[in-house]
Amino acid sequence: MIRALKLSNKYQKRTLRALYGQTQAYPFAGNLDDTFRAADGSLVLPVASGSANPARTSAAFTIPNKNTLPAGLVMVKAPGQGDRFKVAVGNDALSGERPFGLLANMVGGEIDELGDENMIGVWRGPDSVFELLAPAFDPAIATAAASNVNAGAPLALYAGADGRLTSTAPVSTTNVTIVAHLVEAVGTSRIVVDLRV
Repeated sequence: MIRALKLSNKYQKRTLRALYGQTQAYPFAGNLDDTFRAADGSLVLPVASGSANPARTSAAFTIPNKNTLPAGLVMVKAPGQGDRFKVAVGNDALSGERPFGLLANMVGGEIDELGDENMIGVWRGPDSVFELLAPAFDPAIATAAASNVNAGAPLALYAGADGRLTSTAPVSTTNVTIVAHLVEAVGTSRIVVDLRV
């Protein structure tokens, strides 16, 4: 349940919704990596410089003016980290981290679902279909969908530098993980994706 800390957020919609996931998808239970909490227990969202979540080329995307990680960000789980998750940085070659699924919760800021807890869900399951609402995905996807020259071929989506789905492949060309295929782009406000992880 969304915990709207301000009355102005009472109409905030969840940015990720499973459309076809009854048998194809499942929420994987996990925890935010320890680096998401400061010594006083407050939430620390991944920033571009000085972040241990891991070192990033750009800050993890947050909903503008709300300082909240939206549901639908690509999450990674590095080898040997157990059930701890971080926001993807869009580079598959980084410390063996590979996209694992999509964040199921709104984290931090004005629309936080976690409070003092670290438990999160990460949706995964190939062939499951999800709807993402803006701004939880790169708006350039709509432009890429309109200019997709491979008629009949699905548009591949990857983890972007800020953790959102994007049509731009990571800088690393080895072991590139396609996170999803675009099913439909409804303008710049909504996309439907076929999850591949």
